[in-house]
Amino acid sequence: MPEDKLTLGEYFKREREKKGIDLKEIEDRTKISAQTLIFLEENQLDMLPPRTFLRGFLRVISKEFHFDEEELLAHLEETLSSHENRGKPAKVVSYRSRSIVPMILIAAAAVLIVIAIVLFSLKRCGQDAPGVQETGAVPRAHACVCTQAGHGGPPWGA
Repeated sequence: MPEDKLTLGEYFKREREKKGIDLKEIEDRTKISAQTLIFLEENQLDMLPPRTFLRGFLRVISKEFHFDEEELLAHLEETLSSHENRGKPAKVVSYRSRSIVPMILIAAAAVLIVIAIVLFSLKRCGQDAPGVQETGAVPRAHACVCTQAGHGGPPWGA
């Protein structure tokens, strides 16, 4: 980290105090809340707005109070990157690393159920088809639509 490994908050506070500027003055001139500035100085990064906003805040403060903008932004980047690295878990579990066997079993069971329903329906419709085998006649195209009456044929009763 630039300049003696200071965090952003430490560097900002040191520079602010060197110039004799209090937080209220920064708040009044920049409209950045004093509470946000306190979080910044105390390195409470989880309480601060996203990186883009922080960069904007630091640029405004740099211009308004003649801070070294490059130095502030360098401290920001270093502090945020060390904070992000510290907060990451040792192993990130991806959805790809999970077993797909349960999903395959569920899909296979669903396919088997659908096949069983179709076969049962075809068998039942084949039993309900009137007199195809008794007459010996060549069967005409027969669409089995099981109605509430319990026989095959069109639902309109033809």
